[in-house]
Amino acid sequence: MDSLLSWITERITPDTVTGVASRLGETDASVSRGLTAAVTSVLAGIAAKADDASTIRDVYDLATNGDNDVAAVTDVRSAMDRALVTGSPTAALGGRLLSSVLGANTNDVTGAISRSAGFTKPSSGASILSLAAPIVLGFLGKRIRDKSLGIAGFTSLLAGQRDTILAAAPPGVRALVEPSVVGSQARAESRRDTPIVPPPSRGNRWLLPVAGGLAALALLWALFGRTRSPDVATVSDSVASVSAVADSATAAGRRTLDSAAGAVGSLTRDLGAFVSRALPGGPTLNIPERGIESRLIAFVEDASRPVNDTTWFDFDRLNFATGSATILPQSQEQLDNIAAVLKAYPQVNVKVGGYTDNTGDAAANLKLSQARAESVRQALTEKGIAASRLAAEGYGDKHPVGDNSTEEGRARNRRIALRVTAK
Repeated sequence: MDSLLSWITERITPDTVTGVASRLGETDASVSRGLTAAVTSVLAGIAAKADDASTIRDVYDLATNGDNDVAAVTDVRSAMDRALVTGSPTAALGGRLLSSVLGANTNDVTGAISRSAGFTKPSSGASILSLAAPIVLGFLGKRIRDKSLGIAGFTSLLAGQRDTILAAAPPGVRALVEPSVVGSQARAESRRDTPIVPPPSRGNRWLLPVAGGLAALALLWALFGRTRSPDVATVSDSVASVSAVADSATAAGRRTLDSAAGAVGSLTRDLGAFVSRALPGGPTLNIPERGIESRLIAFVEDASRPVNDTTWFDFDRLNFATGSATILPQSQEQLDNIAAVLKAYPQVNVKVGGYTDNTGDAAANLKLSQARAESVRQALTEKGIAASRLAAEGYGDKHPVGDNSTEEGRARNRRIALRVTAK
């Protein structure tokens, strides 16, 4: 698939992340999560309106606007350089995009991004979202030109990827941007821990996201100065009874997967707040309370839960380049965390399992899933875990946990998981 989401997020480089993090006063890991969450949220706002001809026409016109100089760039950093110029056409177009696709929900979406990223400063979410808007707009313009898309082709592209993009949005965002699921309960949930801003008058409602976006860009411009310098798996362990060979068994039941970089798609679930967790021996991790790290630690420490062949833990922040076994830089935080857990519990051995959907050639899928599992195993050995404690196997399109006849189901089936083999 010509994935818009992976096409953009794969271009978020470590250099870009570090540059933004040092100036926002946030960690590289949180900024990496935040940029991915913000880009996904903006795309989700656009894709959710694929059936709204008027809004899609507005987005198309903004993306093809001659003033949108981001459209010609090929990397996120150069896009940000243009977006950070206070009062520039690019910054203004980004604000107009937020007004068009998020509108009065901009504040709530900002809060969801901040929670997903684990930001420590309230202003960081708004700053990241204001950067993401012109970046997305610029890359959409580039894609439209590269593919010679008219409005019909652009609409078809968005409609075809709508479910995947919405599934990858941070917790709470889908309920805000998708008309069919917006309701008072969903909106109240997404506003948790988010300051409530009184709505502007009807005549000036469009000014709120534009003014907020330009203010955040002005802040970042002051910080940067005038010198220009994924596929994912996620979150729940599942237990299922299977009659197949034990090592080929995979967890069934309620799995949710997070697609931030495209090559391993997924559904998303709320991983909870980031919490500090001290490990035996001294190291302290900052991890989601319902992420793979927390679930793995709980399993290892619970003597009443024996090792078995069917309990798997899905990665939730592990990303690959599309169609390859290359692990993307933003995945290092989670790999570092897993390595730290294994070092803290030296008696624990694990197996890495790789899975795909059933699209394409089965033999090629099996080979790719094996290569990805091996890449994770190799990454852990490079972080100091003995190879003898690690196994890896690719299962291709075997053991699906979703319906391969739907895009959402295929996204659930593309995953990487861990199984404890000794503790």
